[in-house]
Amino acid sequence: MSQREAMPRYRVLIHGRNFRVNLEGRWQKHGFYTPFFADAPDFVLAAQVALEHFRDTKKYQDLAEISLNGADDPSELLAEEIEEVRPDARFKAALAGLALYSEEETEIAEAGAAPNGGPSTPPGNSDVADSPPSVT
Repeated sequence: MSQREAMPRYRVLIHGRNFRVNLEGRWQKHGFYTPFFADAPDFVLAAQVALEHFRDTKKYQDLAEISLNGADDPSELLAEEIEEVRPDARFKAALAGLALYSEEETEIAEAGAAPNGGPSTPPGNSDVADSPPSVT
């Protein structure tokens, strides 16, 4: 890559998981998504650059400060959906917000989900048939 060529720019979706925080008077594990942009020679390095720079942001540091995770149950950051975007695209200088979600509510919703896309059984009601009874 010559010095005059612009470094490729990537949009990285950062996924934070397992942040135990007190929201509205209740301790719960939360996760979040936020987009982050990184200039890097390839998508692998873009993920590393985005995560490293995100860890330096005030938003992340504030969240990490109020999180109450034990050493045996740490929070984690993942780089997902990495895509190259135009290097000359104008992005807002401000960091996007964090789209928070409750991991506990997600786990409850998934408890009644069908494995492998098959028919589901409502939790606590295993006598309910998945299909109407057959008539002979």
